[in-house]
Amino acid sequence: MLALLAIFAADALAWEGRTDDLGQQLQWAQHTIPFKINPRGDHGLSDSAIDTLVAAATRGWTHPVSGSLRFNHDGSTALNRASHEDGVNLIYFEEEWTQDPDLLAVTYIWSNTEGKIIGFDMALNADDHTWAVDGSEGANDLLNTLSHEFGHALGIDHSPVETLATMYPSSPPGETIKRDLHTDDVEAVSYLYANADSAEEDPASCSTVGRSGLPHVVLLIIPLFAFIRRSENP
Repeated sequence: MLALLAIFAADALAWEGRTDDLGQQLQWAQHTIPFKINPRGDHGLSDSAIDTLVAAATRGWTHPVSGSLRFNHDGSTALNRASHEDGVNLIYFEEEWTQDPDLLAVTYIWSNTEGKIIGFDMALNADDHTWAVDGSEGANDLLNTLSHEFGHALGIDHSPVETLATMYPSSPPGETIKRDLHTDDVEAVSYLYANADSAEEDPASCSTVGRSGLPHVVLLIIPLFAFIRRSENP
C-alpha cells in the first residue's frame, strides 16, 4: 500500500528527509548496503559503463561519511521488476513504464516498524527517455540521475536548493551538475549517517534477510515513490 508521506526537515537545513506513517525518519541501520544491477534494456549503454557510473554515484554519497556507510555491488541479475519479496536491492531499466512518462526514475524503499530501511529498488525509465554517459545534449545523463536516486535510497527527500543540489527534483537533458553533491546534500547524508557506529557487526546481507521475512519480525512495507523529473526549463 502506498504510504502517505510526511516531510521531515532538519533544523536550519534546506534538505528534507523521508518519514514513515509514524513520523519516523527513514534510514538504514546496517553498515553495508548490497545491491545488484540488471543492465539489460534498449538504452544503448554498455554493461561496464553502467557499472562504472553506479559505482561513482555510490561513492559520491558514502565519501562524506567514510567508514560509516558503504554500498556493495553484489553482481548482476535478470530481475526486472521492483519487489520487496525477491530479497534483492535492484537497479534496472524499465522498458514498460507505467508511471508518469516525465519521470526519469523511481526509487522504491521499504522499511520496518522502527523506521529502518530494509531494502530499495531503483527503476530507470528506458521507455520514454534517451540515456547518455557524457552529458550529451538531448539525452539524460545517467550518473546525474543515479546520484539523485541513491539519495532517495538513503532516505533523503527532495531539496529546495534550486538546480544546484543533487536532490533538487528536476533535470533537463544534458545536465551533469547533480553528479557531484552540493553542500546541502552533504549535510543530509552527514546528519543521517556520520554518527553511525562503524565498528558494529557488518550485516552485509541484512536487507536480504529482512525482506525475505523472519517469523518474529513485523515488516512495514512502504513503497515510497522517490523520483526526479525531466524538465526542459527547471
